[in-house]
Amino acid sequence: MLRVFFIRHAEPDYANDTITATGLKQAVALANKLTKIGIDFLFCSPLGRARETAKPIAEKIGLKITILDWLCELNGNFGHEVWAWDVPGTEVLGRGVLPEMHNWHSIVPYGELMLPQWRMLAQNFDKLIAEFGYIRDGLRYRVSSPNDMTLVFVAHAGTILTLLSYLVNFPLPLAYIHFSCDPSSVTELIWERRGEYAVPRLVRLNDMSHWRP
Repeated sequence: MLRVFFIRHAEPDYANDTITATGLKQAVALANKLTKIGIDFLFCSPLGRARETAKPIAEKIGLKITILDWLCELNGNFGHEVWAWDVPGTEVLGRGVLPEMHNWHSIVPYGELMLPQWRMLAQNFDKLIAEFGYIRDGLRYRVSSPNDMTLVFVAHAGTILTLLSYLVNFPLPLAYIHFSCDPSSVTELIWERRGEYAVPRLVRLNDMSHWRP
C-alpha cells in the first residue's frame, strides 16, 4: 500500500530560515529512525528550515531531495500577526457552531484566506500521487497501478495540518485545534485499498519518539 509521511521541520531559527543546534540534533535523530522504513522519495519545502531538516535524512539514506514549491509554509496571517493555526480552540468552539467540511470557511475569520490555499494543496498533492497510480475519484482514490511506495514530505505545521484536513475529511478549523504538529514530528498515513479503490488512513500523528532531549 502507499505510505505517506509528513515531517515538520526541526526546531526553527526563523530569523535566519534554518534550524537551531537542537534542531540539527532532532534532524539527525529523525534520520537514524527513518532508515528503517524504506523511503522511495523524499520531497521537501524550498524553505531553509525544511531543507536543513531533510538533508541528514537524504545523506543517511542516500536519497535525492526533490523540492516542491507548493510545500512552502502557507500564509496563515489573517491580520495583526494572528496565524490561522494558532487561533485558540476555546475561541472557535466557544461560538457554539461546529465547523463542517462544507461550511468551515464561512465560520472562522480566516476562512476567506485559507480556503484557496486548502484547495491549492489538495490539487497539488493529488496531482503528485496520481503519478504513483492513485487517482482522486470523489472522496476516494482509484488505484490504477498498485504499489508499495513510501513517500516522505518535509514541510511546515500549517501545510501539514491543512493537508491532513483534506486527506482525512476533517474540517480545517478542527484540524488546527485538535491535531498537534511539533518540530521534527512524524505523521503517517497509509492508503488502505479495497478492490480498485483506496482511502487514506491516519496511523500516526505527531510522533516524537525519535527525540528524547
